[in-house]
Amino acid sequence: MKLVLSLNSKKFIYDYVDIGVEYFVVGAKYFSCRQALSLEYDEIANLKKVLGNKKVWVLVNALVEEKYIDFLEKHLIRLSHIGVDGILFQDFGVLQICNEHNFDFEMIYHPDTLNTNQATLNYLGTQGINGAFLAREIPLEEKKIIAKNVNVKTMIQVHGVEYMAYSKRKLLTNYFKEINQDIPIGISDDLTIQANGVNYSCHIYEDQYGCHILSKQQMCGLDIMSSFQDFDYLYIESLYVDELKLVEIVNLYQDALISVGNRTYGKVAKELISQLYQLDPNIEYHHSFMFDATVYKIDDVRKREENEKCK
Repeated sequence: MKLVLSLNSKKFIYDYVDIGVEYFVVGAKYFSCRQALSLEYDEIANLKKVLGNKKVWVLVNALVEEKYIDFLEKHLIRLSHIGVDGILFQDFGVLQICNEHNFDFEMIYHPDTLNTNQATLNYLGTQGINGAFLAREIPLEEKKIIAKNVNVKTMIQVHGVEYMAYSKRKLLTNYFKEINQDIPIGISDDLTIQANGVNYSCHIYEDQYGCHILSKQQMCGLDIMSSFQDFDYLYIESLYVDELKLVEIVNLYQDALISVGNRTYGKVAKELISQLYQLDPNIEYHHSFMFDATVYKIDDVRKREENEKCK
């Protein structure tokens, strides 16, 4: 098990190295979605230089239109020249370009909700992927079964806000235009949305690639770290996390990893989770789908069937 940290600031790089983090994820100015930190090419190159033998992975997880394929190819060539160690992607055009150029990236297939079975991942392993980010929406036990039966490395999210929905449409722009309001809609503007009939809200923002919705609740796996030993990578999402508190959070997770290795986790788990809660009592943490199977309410199924009949 290794921590993979989504960076949200360059300020504390050396702190993370001292803590023991070996894998870092950043976004680029192009073809990156839902990134906590966007860097120019020269900044990525400098980060790679500063981190030395640590791994720098770049998000290339946008869905790419055909008219941008040539630009995507140039982007990937640039990342290869920089010496980026890996990329997280979901568009198979990315995989095809990387295979054609024989780039030496670690190819992490990250389609958000789609990695839910071992057969698909084993096939994709023959096509050039090295790792897979397993869907958050399936229970932990199912994730373990997949991890034990695939020929690629597996990654799961263990902390932070979670992907909820994405549309390439400019939903916020169109909405505020319709109601004649001029409201900032970027990730730093802290907009939230709440559906009717639910008691929780979600983060929502818009960028050049469309509209993104993420949970306001944050996933937390700090108190169940000993259950993750079948996975290669444990991902910490830093979107909407204070950059200074993130250092403390990462330190707690690294301490947990060490204690799992030393077989002392059971003695320190309660203290670690207590320290996490003290960092920000206002954050609502949960285990997400770790212990919950997807449930379809019969009323929802009937409504869907009626809608299908009306088409």
